[in-house]
Amino acid sequence: MTSLSSGEGRAGPSQIARPSSTSGSTLADLTACVRRTNGILPPPLVGCSLTLIGDNVYLFGGRLVPTRTMVSTLYTLSLRTLTWTLLWPPTVSEANGVPPPSTPAGPDPRYFHSAEAWGNKIVVFGGEGYSAVAEGESVDNVPLRTLGDICIWDTEKNEWDLRQPTCAEGVDPPAPRYAHLGPPQEKSLLIIMGGQDIRNTYLHSVNVLDLDSMTWIRVGKWERHIGTYRAVATTSNWTVVPSSNPKGSMAGSLSSPTKSVRSIAESTASSKAASSRPTTPSPLASSLLASEESTTENDLGLGKGEGLIQLSYSQRPSSANPEPILIFSNFNFTQVRRDLDLLSAPAPPNYPLDTFSLSNNMAGLQLPPGLRFPTGTIVGRHLLIFGTYLSHAVNNFSVWALDLGKAGPAGIPDLIKSGETLSWSRVDPGSVLSRGSWNRALGWKNSVVIIGDRERDIATDYDHRQTNFVHVAFIDLEAFGIYQPPPQPLPPLAQSFGLLTLSQPFLADFELICSDGKRLGCSRKLLEDRWPWFKNKLDDFKNRAKGILAAQKKNQTSQAEAEASAMATATASPVEGPPPTPSSRSSNSRSSTELRLTPRTLNLPEPSPVIQGFLQYLYTLTLCTPLQLSLPVLSALLVFAKTYEEPNLRALVVHALHEALSSGQWTAATVYEAATLGGSTALQIRALRIMMAGPRAGSKSKPSHSEGPTESGRHRLVT
Repeated sequence: MTSLSSGEGRAGPSQIARPSSTSGSTLADLTACVRRTNGILPPPLVGCSLTLIGDNVYLFGGRLVPTRTMVSTLYTLSLRTLTWTLLWPPTVSEANGVPPPSTPAGPDPRYFHSAEAWGNKIVVFGGEGYSAVAEGESVDNVPLRTLGDICIWDTEKNEWDLRQPTCAEGVDPPAPRYAHLGPPQEKSLLIIMGGQDIRNTYLHSVNVLDLDSMTWIRVGKWERHIGTYRAVATTSNWTVVPSSNPKGSMAGSLSSPTKSVRSIAESTASSKAASSRPTTPSPLASSLLASEESTTENDLGLGKGEGLIQLSYSQRPSSANPEPILIFSNFNFTQVRRDLDLLSAPAPPNYPLDTFSLSNNMAGLQLPPGLRFPTGTIVGRHLLIFGTYLSHAVNNFSVWALDLGKAGPAGIPDLIKSGETLSWSRVDPGSVLSRGSWNRALGWKNSVVIIGDRERDIATDYDHRQTNFVHVAFIDLEAFGIYQPPPQPLPPLAQSFGLLTLSQPFLADFELICSDGKRLGCSRKLLEDRWPWFKNKLDDFKNRAKGILAAQKKNQTSQAEAEASAMATATASPVEGPPPTPSSRSSNSRSSTELRLTPRTLNLPEPSPVIQGFLQYLYTLTLCTPLQLSLPVLSALLVFAKTYEEPNLRALVVHALHEALSSGQWTAATVYEAATLGGSTALQIRALRIMMAGPRAGSKSKPSHSEGPTESGRHRLVT
């Protein structure tokens, strides 16, 4: 018997560092931290733009605070290393430190422009800049003008594209403007809204630019005053598909938190035995081509009456149904008036710009105060608004979240028709933002990134409209239940096919042996393709086997040479047939050795329900069965994902546990225990917040102690 052993896996992907707990810290303090940036720091600026592409923030333009000189510099900040880098203008050659012979053309200096992400490019429009400046002339006395040009920066080529767009028939270009809104679009469209002209008069046009053809294709009208001082427009790059369960209830799978993994194994033993009973199978092609309706629960390896459960998930918007644009504005900061509008995203062929007012549908125990220069983003089913709040008593940077319902922005019309409201809540990061001058915020993955200087005063900097770039604050939104649901790689029909394949014993060529002695059949090829840990261990096993084969071959060669030498010197004697040659003996021995060393089973120190749930994940790439979504199995799968370094499985389990938290407070204690064992800090904080919301919150049921690894955590691959 050949075995392969390994120790326990390392922790999963690194997360935002947490401040150490002190006697004066609160639970909210665990959701945020502050870090100092490094590299070539930009100077304090007024009216600059910040654009997020991937893990990098791009800072363009602005006006220098000390000299009041406008610039066209471009910096980038890596959110992984917190290092600032100057990209434009090019100063010296990286190869020899010599300045370039000529600087390529770049955009004019400007501030209060818009800069939106378009794939790997940044599209800059408008702003306020200088009139024509003669060479060598000082800009101190040069009059200002509003700009209406387009400048595109390619983040891969590191160069500007200054080509100007044309206009479709009957469409006028937008008037030059500054302090306008430019909501980002996933598709190749740029929308310009509102803003002011050189006389500070508000403009009311809405213009649409097709970036692929560089053509202005649509113009509309916006009735109210709108601009960056008091409004923000944003849209989502993801569509949230709400959870559904056509054959059962997810709540039913989450309704037994005290049931252990062992009891789940006993309750499902009969159904597993029925699904593994030898039968005369039809051809695989016929099984996969059969309609989903004709497939029974037993065919999928599920218990009687059980069906597939679909958690909410994210998918890219289609061209025919893009995500709408949400426009939030606030006026009269002493007696705040808040407006929220939904603008249909322009889509071919007519590119409509229909507006739907949501101002009367906002509610909440607390509502956002007047926020100056607000910015925003959409994460999952929440609209996030960031901005500066100034009052006689408090001056700080505030973060607010609006729950848009289970289907996110696209589901708002149906939500309003059903009579429901949109609820506001404050994201409280504790003492992290209580001091310092925090100026601009961006949404990055499931976090908020806020840029500023923790040593300055926010009221003083606001008076000068100054933005600082010394420190970065990170707020983990997942601790507040705000996150982007993971995508679903396979549609429900493909998930059914996967479970059908898993339930067919004749398709299994490998077995996983569980800690309770049960053997679960599966495809070794699928394990190699979808389980990186298994593939790495199998490769190590094959390398060791090759070493053993090489050593055996060397011994056999030496033995064959010795036999040949003995036969050559021995006296000839009559034989009935030719003796086997050394090469034939070596070939037969090598083939039998290779067959004997091929791994057939893998011992895992987890009980069978956990391993069965993991196999169902590998075959469907999601969590869709009642077994997977039972709380004890979810808790064990979270630890399993951490041990075996499965980030996709970990994200799905954390998402399912978040939805379990949303279904009722009675699961909070169990989820808290699972999050603690699985190392999910954000989930742990959210569960603890729910438990602390009431005197007995989370205490209606005792935490279940699901069975985990019963051995030392070592794994054996045997033949």
